[in-house]
Amino acid sequence: MNILIEGFNKSIHKKDNQIVIKEKDIVLDSIKANQISSLVIIGKGYITFDALTLIAKNNIKLISFDYTGKLNYLIESPDWRNVKIKKQQYLLSENKKGINISREIIKSKMINQKATLTTFNKRRKIREIDEIKNNIALQINELNSIKLTNNHEKVKMQIMGCEGKASTYYWRGIKLLIPKGIGFEKRTKKPTDLLNSMLNYGYAILASEITKSILINGLDPYCGFLHFDMDKRTSLTYDLIEDFRQQIVDKTVLNLINRRQVTNDDLDKRNNSIKLKKRKLIISKIQDKLHSTIKYDGEELTYIEIINKQSSNLVKSILNDEKFEGFNLHW
Repeated sequence: MNILIEGFNKSIHKKDNQIVIKEKDIVLDSIKANQISSLVIIGKGYITFDALTLIAKNNIKLISFDYTGKLNYLIESPDWRNVKIKKQQYLLSENKKGINISREIIKSKMINQKATLTTFNKRRKIREIDEIKNNIALQINELNSIKLTNNHEKVKMQIMGCEGKASTYYWRGIKLLIPKGIGFEKRTKKPTDLLNSMLNYGYAILASEITKSILINGLDPYCGFLHFDMDKRTSLTYDLIEDFRQQIVDKTVLNLINRRQVTNDDLDKRNNSIKLKKRKLIISKIQDKLHSTIKYDGEELTYIEIINKQSSNLVKSILNDEKFEGFNLHW
């Protein structure tokens, strides 16, 4: 069982063999420690020493994020299973199998980009969108043709080159599908326009969900297969997030903009951030999306369950040499 503790004035205590969650002096929940796999904290509060000891004895991961989705800390007790997973993960990050996982992720991202453009162009029927989708399809073919040699850095750069070209086409298509007054020119992490600001905020929320899933499954979020390792960057998060950006964040943000639920008036020009009221709306809509269900792989699953399934599938691929497939939806 994964427990989320969110907000202020929360505290975690021990009573017998139970974890007790309080808000001020009011007991919110009491759960047997052996039924909990992780405690995820988003907010401010405190935890008692006794509770920490009980958490360690039951191998419960204690994970904290800030409200932008940045990982504050992870506390976990020593566990041979996690050591084995991590050791294999580090090996894969430097071999052909890890590179192949990277290619599968990026291929699924491109498929999802095409699907998103198809969804938003159903009524508009902009001919240029079809041409853009064909160009993305060419990049998928190019990606499939890359030979996995022992020069891993070169192969990574080839994969990222295909991804970069496909993304350029994708955002060119998105520009055609939103109001011109938004001022969007291209995708950037340093926004001056409404769409990029909303995307950055939405991706931070999604990244926290991805990182949480990675940690719960015993993986190291700082060791990626495609994105190069950098200090303080959760590279594996930014690998696995690629397949979920379009379905969860891009579609949500585009709907908010096209329905005029968020406008240029909601952008604070002093720092190009979204004003508080509409930030709350974005959070609410993305959380709705994360908890919505779709039929995937023969099951009715929420996106949160699919994210967790992908992290679990990655563990199976690492430990049992099972084929890893990216997440994608065809429309």
